[in-house]
Amino acid sequence: MVIDRMSNWGINTIANWSSMAVINMNQKPFMLQLRGLGISGSVMGLVDVYAPNFKESINAKVSEAVTPYKNNKFLIGYFTGNEPSWLGQESRLCDLILAKSDAMPMKMALQKYLNEGDTPERRKKFIYNTFQNFLNSVNLAVTKYDPNHLTLGIRFGHLPEDGILKICKDVFDVFSFNCYDVAPPRETMDRIMEVTGLPMIIGEYHFGTVNRGMAQALVQVKNQEERGVAYKYYTEQAFKHPGLIGVGYFQWADQDVSGRSYDGENYNCGIVDVSDRPYKPMVDAIKFTAKRLYNV
Repeated sequence: MVIDRMSNWGINTIANWSSMAVINMNQKPFMLQLRGLGISGSVMGLVDVYAPNFKESINAKVSEAVTPYKNNKFLIGYFTGNEPSWLGQESRLCDLILAKSDAMPMKMALQKYLNEGDTPERRKKFIYNTFQNFLNSVNLAVTKYDPNHLTLGIRFGHLPEDGILKICKDVFDVFSFNCYDVAPPRETMDRIMEVTGLPMIIGEYHFGTVNRGMAQALVQVKNQEERGVAYKYYTEQAFKHPGLIGVGYFQWADQDVSGRSYDGENYNCGIVDVSDRPYKPMVDAIKFTAKRLYNV
């Protein structure tokens, strides 16, 4: 039913965080999130690239993840990560690394580096170099084990400064970012294009309201009808930019009223509710917009 609804409503791609059972039906194009790269349990999302077995581990995890999909014609590409939390907090991140009680390799590398001079600029450079090392290692592994699909980048939670954009320029095929707003800022998209020259994907956006007993989501509107109006406006404004190649709405179904198990998030952000009933204003807006987007 999900596949039939997607076709009827004009949704042509399965976005990130989606059901592998639906993805593996191989009836719609899809995007995948690489997992097991060391981001979970890291310090603010920065992976310890100085660990002795880092590259071997990356190669093993990437090979395991991409080999089954190497020749899959429905796969668009792979995301490396999602919303790193350390951006703009490089000095604080260094403090957190140095405060670690164990002799982690990244801590020892940072101590050695800062012994030659501890300034905000040098701290930022260390973090950037570490991040670039991580991205390069993942990209080399993906290219080695699956040269047939795109690297879709990290879905940044907010636009990083130009130094990070320049690192992404040399690694990714696509620049991805999440943007919860009334519409994606044109100046943001212009800067991405100017610095990276890469096509863009908006990985997440949504609209919600409080009239179903759930939280209003990250962008609140007045009622269910205005959720549809907001969807049309945001999506058309996004595709108005010549550099955009896709958007991923978050998410297909409302979250449980009792909240997600790991953080309690309970947004009214779905195209359908938890009983699988479509929100007609959303469905009507999606169908209307899908017919207009190529003209836009």
